[in-house]
Amino acid sequence: MLKWIHNRGVAKYALAFAGLVIAGYFAWNAFPVGEYSGKLFLSDVPGGPGILGAFAALMMGVLVFLCVFSKEYLKEDVREYSRLRNDYSFLRAFNLFMWFVLALEFCSVAFRWYLLKGSGLGWVLLGIGIIGMTLTYIVGKVLHAVVNRPSKLAAAHLREEAGRQAFTDGEKHLKELSIGDKRRVAAGDASPIDDVRDAKYREREEAVAEMKRQKQQAADEEAERQRVADEEDKRNEEFYEQMVAPPRNKDKARSNGNFH
Repeated sequence: MLKWIHNRGVAKYALAFAGLVIAGYFAWNAFPVGEYSGKLFLSDVPGGPGILGAFAALMMGVLVFLCVFSKEYLKEDVREYSRLRNDYSFLRAFNLFMWFVLALEFCSVAFRWYLLKGSGLGWVLLGIGIIGMTLTYIVGKVLHAVVNRPSKLAAAHLREEAGRQAFTDGEKHLKELSIGDKRRVAAGDASPIDDVRDAKYREREEAVAEMKRQKQQAADEEAERQRVADEEDKRNEEFYEQMVAPPRNKDKARSNGNFH
């Protein structure tokens, strides 16, 4: 159970879940902004405030989602494009976009605080919003690093995991070793474990081969029984046809008393 929880995959999915929660929180706070604006400007449209509130929530959720999950990819692309074009206005525009999203996040939680008229709940939501703004940056950075591990680190982890699993699997065979073999393993000789593993592998292969042989033998015996049965049916059919066939002309003549 601990091994299932304590692994890299859980960390990645947990960070991704945290990013979705952050995006959902700011989308939830953006809905009152759109709804309030809709009451001022779209009061003559049926359902206008609710539609504008949903649109504001959707836009805020998408923007925060981009900041958490795609900001580093976008930053790398824009930086490289600016370098190749020798025009860093693209990179400045990207930075302004990030500040724009940050300002929208703050405005959404500040407006929710305003609607609650500075109550205790309003202060709590404002504090959570400010922390969420920080986590938008932190989670995006950490998640990007975890998902895009350097090749050297990934190779080292693969080697370590292979060695860890080799020793873990080897422990399962210790109880099958003799005292002498255990002493050899204690001295640093892993060949007894390999011998046990190879023997088990051969046993499995032999068992599979024996099962195939028995299956083939059963199939051959069934085919032989079917062949004998088919021949017996053929002889019975031929005998039946002989019995029901009409008598020959010579036999008819003899039956009528005509002898030559």
